[in-house]
Amino acid sequence: MSETLKIVIAIVSILAGLFSIFAVHLMSQKYRLQFLTIYFYFLIFLNIFGIYGIAGARIIRELLVSMGTAGASIEYSTLVFTYLGIPFLILAMYMFLRLCTEMVKRNLSTGFNLIYFSLQFLIFLAYGLILVMISRFGENRYDLIKRVILLTYSSLFAINSFFGLAFLFIHQRRFININERKSIRTFGFLYLVIFTALLTMANLTHLSPWLEGFFLIFLFASHLIPIFFLNIIIDKYYIEPVVVIDFNRSVQDFARKFGISGREKEVIELICMGKSNQDISECLFISLQTVKDHIHRIYLKTDVKNRVQLANLIRKFQ
Repeated sequence: MSETLKIVIAIVSILAGLFSIFAVHLMSQKYRLQFLTIYFYFLIFLNIFGIYGIAGARIIRELLVSMGTAGASIEYSTLVFTYLGIPFLILAMYMFLRLCTEMVKRNLSTGFNLIYFSLQFLIFLAYGLILVMISRFGENRYDLIKRVILLTYSSLFAINSFFGLAFLFIHQRRFININERKSIRTFGFLYLVIFTALLTMANLTHLSPWLEGFFLIFLFASHLIPIFFLNIIIDKYYIEPVVVIDFNRSVQDFARKFGISGREKEVIELICMGKSNQDISECLFISLQTVKDHIHRIYLKTDVKNRVQLANLIRKFQ
């Protein structure tokens, strides 16, 4: 692989990562959802690790090779660069756990946080001790050391991801809204595929420079898929939980302005509670088609296209 192509791959990868961060930032500004803020920080920390710990290590390696530096010094320098990026990987893994728990409205306990960071600190300390004592291992052991470190953090990343996604899949069942459950499951499956692919490629990059380049691009750009999916789902289905409506005051003004009937107000109240059409049908003891007819008339009267726009319109009357 030519030097020019390596530079192009690095630039494209970093730009894709920055775009994913910017996209989630815009979403977090548009929708007041805590898990989007956590998602934002997850991407920041993961991208910093990718830029510094992976791309940075590759760049310093190429520079040292072009300068004719001794092989041992090159290997040691790349290990140090990767080591300095590890704290950002630790924070990224933690933020992913928080993302999974926040999406299902749960929190990580103080005890779990203490165990997590204590364990990560001990492993990080062991990595540092290896760097300090590396001269004793001899040059012929550098490849073995790199493989052990890669395997260690690949295993930690796999365990972390499995725990977070398992928590997500188990607790999504508590949501009444079927669309919300499906969205959470799909988001989880997307990251299951992404993380599986990343871990596989990370342990195969030594086989070919092309695999190494593809891994770098995938690390930064793969998040655009779940981000795009999440943006569509939130815009279409999600009603922000801060929408709390006093139907004895605020909605009276709303109903008078748009000619909302008493039954339509009941439908609106249930919509703002995050109920699906089937849920509304069961709550009001009316057919599913009648619910759809009520919602259609509400949309026509208020000139909105979906539930989110309706909730935002009602909020103006609070």
